[in-house]
Amino acid sequence: MKLSVASIDKYLVRIDAEGEITMRDFRAEGPDPFEALLGAGWASHKVVLDFGKVAFLDSSAIGWLMTCRREFDRNGGLFLVHSIQPRVRQVLDLLRVGKALPLLDNERAALAAAAASIPAMSATPAEPARTSAATPAAPAPSPEVTLGFELASPTPAPKPRPRKRKVA
Repeated sequence: MKLSVASIDKYLVRIDAEGEITMRDFRAEGPDPFEALLGAGWASHKVVLDFGKVAFLDSSAIGWLMTCRREFDRNGGLFLVHSIQPRVRQVLDLLRVGKALPLLDNERAALAAAAASIPAMSATPAEPARTSAATPAAPAPSPEVTLGFELASPTPAPKPRPRKRKVA
């Protein structure tokens, strides 16, 4: 896995993740990958993590994501993941990671969710880092985009099994 800072502004740090995220990326005695990138106070930052270039992750990566979410919550930070590849998203949905960690469809949705959670950021319009002057303005995010947890698709209730009667 390769983590790189895409941009840092007054309220938000945008980080790009690239490659496969596996147990090789985590050492029991080593620093957290975010600590190596952002320093000791990493969990107090507001971080938007772009998973657009992550093609594979294993159970160690999922454990890392959950640990990061807990640390960001404990330290007053914010942790959002967006632009997840379909194959990776399928694994995260299967394990219902979206119930504990906000998984957003794209950077625009992540920035809108971050802006909603940071009052001072809401006062100034958030401009995506990868836009150019020639790019037309995109429509405003829908009002349904809120910081919170993605609702998993409802699963049907299991059908009751017929009871077998004991014959005396």
